[in-house]
Amino acid sequence: MTTTHADVVVVGGGAAGLMAAIQAATRGRHTVLLEKNQKPGLKILISGGGRCNLTTTRHGKDLEAQYGKRRGRYLRHALRSYPPTALRTFIEAAGVPLREEDLEKLFPVSQKARDVVVALVRELDRSGAELRGEAPLTGMKLDQDRFVLTTPRGTLTAASVVLATGGLSYPKTGTTGDGYAFCRQFGHTITQTWPALAPLRCDEAWVHDLQGIVLKGVDIACLDRLGKPTVHRQRPILFTHKGLSGPAPMDLAGDVEEQEGHAKVRFDFVPEQSREQLEQSWLEQAKLHGSRRVESVLPRWLPLRMRQALLSVSDCDPDQRLAAWSKEGRRRLLATMKGLCLPIPRSLGYGHAEVTRGGVALDEVDARTMQSKLQPGLFVCGELLDIDGPIGGFNFQAAFAMGRLAGLTA
Repeated sequence: MTTTHADVVVVGGGAAGLMAAIQAATRGRHTVLLEKNQKPGLKILISGGGRCNLTTTRHGKDLEAQYGKRRGRYLRHALRSYPPTALRTFIEAAGVPLREEDLEKLFPVSQKARDVVVALVRELDRSGAELRGEAPLTGMKLDQDRFVLTTPRGTLTAASVVLATGGLSYPKTGTTGDGYAFCRQFGHTITQTWPALAPLRCDEAWVHDLQGIVLKGVDIACLDRLGKPTVHRQRPILFTHKGLSGPAPMDLAGDVEEQEGHAKVRFDFVPEQSREQLEQSWLEQAKLHGSRRVESVLPRWLPLRMRQALLSVSDCDPDQRLAAWSKEGRRRLLATMKGLCLPIPRSLGYGHAEVTRGGVALDEVDARTMQSKLQPGLFVCGELLDIDGPIGGFNFQAAFAMGRLAGLTA
């Protein structure tokens, strides 16, 4: 097989890899993009239920804070040099108008993720980069000052290599952790990895019985093995036949996994009221409407099945009258409404996870260029790094921003 000599080889045709290849080729660098699948952008295609939540409307310090203190600080340069407004301008100039939706999300007006992929591939073609599908990287070594890369479709040499192979999430899309081995080969540390942004498994039968119910305005937190909150969210919650899904529970998945089977999720069903305020309102209702049933004190916006479940978990008789409601019964329901805890042993795993937590150690990669501090000419970006954010377009935004930095320097 022939050998191709390139200036830059980008490995991985996801968000970070596509952007890196476009930027490098636009600079006049002879760029080859290697993609394991037949076509690039497979993970983009399935994102957002096939609609592609491309980015967010958040910006500045608020945007950085969404990734947590350590990861947000690392991403500061990438996000400030290429914020969501810049990505939106780029995508819309490529022919895909975007629109804002709930939770500060941006989607294509067409509601088709395929339009985003088609536009990115078109920009890749315009840049002059060469795309090679069905070309997984099987080997890489350094020969003097050039990298030698092996694929089933031939050998390549390059002055610079951008690794954007993704993590371990959604392995059916080809993200099977291949890049970690290549990074280790050049001395990089791979921190422990976990599934993140995945539905949560819960074995409580009453939770399964609530399948299909969606709650909004409820606060949930992940508690570590000592009972300390690690992260909390007030976003939609979906009950399923396996446990909990929706934006809020999925945002907690990485923290749940890190507890290795010892995590709990704590609910606050009325976060706008303190425990004392809620109890006082119940006492006032009991004085004014003593003949009403206990069930009447629960918020009407909670679905009936949810209200029934909360009473059952609290061991409260739903037909008991408020005038006869005992202090102990009231306190049990208060504890449920303001602090119901469920043991959550794990998420549904990498097969259902949108991103991977953990990866290449951040202190080993230059945050301003994405170039390895251990191997000149090697660039690492995207999900391969120890970077993950919540649901809402944050992970795509980070990937595109990091890919751009790599492409501008490689």
